[in-house]
Amino acid sequence: MKTDARVRYTRRVIKESLLRLLEDRPVNRITVKEVCEAAQINRATFYAHFTDCFDVLNQMENDLLADFERSLSFASVVDVVDMIERIYAMIDQNAEVCRVLIFQNKDSSLTAKMIAMAHDKTIVCWKEQLTRATESDREMLFTCLSNGLLNVILTGYSKYEREEVVKFVSETVRLLITPYL
Repeated sequence: MKTDARVRYTRRVIKESLLRLLEDRPVNRITVKEVCEAAQINRATFYAHFTDCFDVLNQMENDLLADFERSLSFASVVDVVDMIERIYAMIDQNAEVCRVLIFQNKDSSLTAKMIAMAHDKTIVCWKEQLTRATESDREMLFTCLSNGLLNVILTGYSKYEREEVVKFVSETVRLLITPYL
């Protein structure tokens, strides 16, 4: 069932308003009243859609995680270019949310959630493709690659040319994975 355009609009302005407020302070220091004023809605409207500011933040994170999950590509462990391009596209489509929730908030649990989301599918794929790797090898490779390379992609997003990041990540993955093929 499709959501009414007015509902989508209201939810969007509430999220955008909270996002602007998050640029200056953490969610636990933002009130529903402030969000309502910024969104130019009344409190009853806010509460018709969300329970509190944490609920709004949680929904924004869940939306971003859903987009991240769609962006993942597990076709090959050696050729990660497609996966990186999909992650960049996801970041491009969610630029403001990523800027505030990930880039400005380096201790965000959001990247840990992204990594956890990729774990099981990646390990299953690697069991088939990395025939010389033990279970421990696969787990350590995943920890190294997922934590390091996702952070390279996120940090490099606005710091380096996209092609430079893609080349670095591809080469790193190739070097680390090759002994296990």
